[in-house]
Amino acid sequence: MTHSRLRFGLLTIVILVLAQAPPQATRGGESLQDSSAGAPAEKHPIHSMPYSPSLDLTSMDRTADPCVDFYQYVCGGWMKNNPIPPDQAGWSVYAKLADENDQFLWGILEEASDASRARNASEQKIGDMFQSCMDEPAIEKLGAAPLEPGLREIAALTSKSELAAYLGREHMNARGGSAVFSFGSDQDFEDASQVIAFAHAGGLGLPDRDYYTKTDPHSLKIRDQYIEHVQKMFVLLGDSPTSADAEAKTVMSIEAALAQKSLTRVERRNPHNLLHKMDRAQLKALTPDFDWDAYLSAVGLSSVQKFNVTEPEFYREVNSLIQSESLDDWK
Repeated sequence: MTHSRLRFGLLTIVILVLAQAPPQATRGGESLQDSSAGAPAEKHPIHSMPYSPSLDLTSMDRTADPCVDFYQYVCGGWMKNNPIPPDQAGWSVYAKLADENDQFLWGILEEASDASRARNASEQKIGDMFQSCMDEPAIEKLGAAPLEPGLREIAALTSKSELAAYLGREHMNARGGSAVFSFGSDQDFEDASQVIAFAHAGGLGLPDRDYYTKTDPHSLKIRDQYIEHVQKMFVLLGDSPTSADAEAKTVMSIEAALAQKSLTRVERRNPHNLLHKMDRAQLKALTPDFDWDAYLSAVGLSSVQKFNVTEPEFYREVNSLIQSESLDDWK
């Protein structure tokens, strides 16, 4: 009876370990095995998910002594059969599943993009968008032409007073959801039954405000590379290298000023730091050089009167930059 219970207990542990994602060539999260040599395997769309049994005895290494190395005994077969791909830092059944799921979704999109098959309205929209994104020769041929309407709209601005209405229009389309700042709706922090307007910080091209504020060599290098990247974007739009370099530095200057007045990640963890409810008059007083009436009209919220401004100091800096920076710099 005791031996039966022991065998049952051991089998239960094996099943549990196999059912968990045995991290290929990892122990405690640390990689223990080099990536396999050679180029990454070519990815392709699949139309059904590969079957993976919950208990796969081939994932075990029965040559190992479970009393000496239980991990190798349970997962050794899986690690042998699934070497770390050369383009990955680590590998596990979870990572493999996610990779296969991406290829499965790719297959769904590819099917939806096939105009020769019967498609419903949703499939046609999804498939046509996917196909337009995957048609790289057509994308290269078009160059910056798809951006021209937006660029013309920017060029047509004649006064900084027009920035608010312009940003409202940008925030309503896919081009500029967080240009200068981010605006949306959320539960009132003081009354979760109510949804109110939220004005958030934004306007940063780099992932986080710390990318602009840290002074270590790595951070300085990232900022230099970012300026180089933005400069290349302006050149691709037709500006001269000299003009593009000056424009890229202007972009960095404005973004760095916004970053300096943005909360850190640690500060944002405290919800009290993000609670600054205001009415419309107070919002206008916070940024007197930004036409909130025009902005709210552009986003279809002319009647909204209650706001939560998560970072007031950020918005004071926005107003200061509207005063100090030229219209050309804002453009």
